[in-house]
Amino acid sequence: MATKKTTASKTTKTTPPAKKTAAIGGKEKSIGELVAALAETTDLSKAKAKEVLDAHAELLINELKENGSVQLAGIGKLKLGERAERQGRNPSTGEAITIKASKTVKFSGGKRFKDSFQ
Repeated sequence: MATKKTTASKTTKTTPPAKKTAAIGGKEKSIGELVAALAETTDLSKAKAKEVLDAHAELLINELKENGSVQLAGIGKLKLGERAERQGRNPSTGEAITIKASKTVKFSGGKRFKDSFQ
């Protein structure tokens, strides 16, 4: 939440509002920064770059739902996985709890992707 200073003549914000972020290369970038970088790299407008990112996300989600995995050439593979129901503990009370089963997406990096970090 942004804090405000109030003076007799005007109100100013002293901290910027929180942004949605995406983890990129160990540091976080806002979605806006990611869109701007894509737009600059591809000579697209920022609106078109955001549209491309949104469409790509939808394509990946639909493909995972339909086939259970997606091969991204030169990058890696996304695969739908499942976590079984398991026992856990409430850290506050120490009480045993049951954590319900859930679905997850697993990523396995391809050779070119892995080699770029060595």
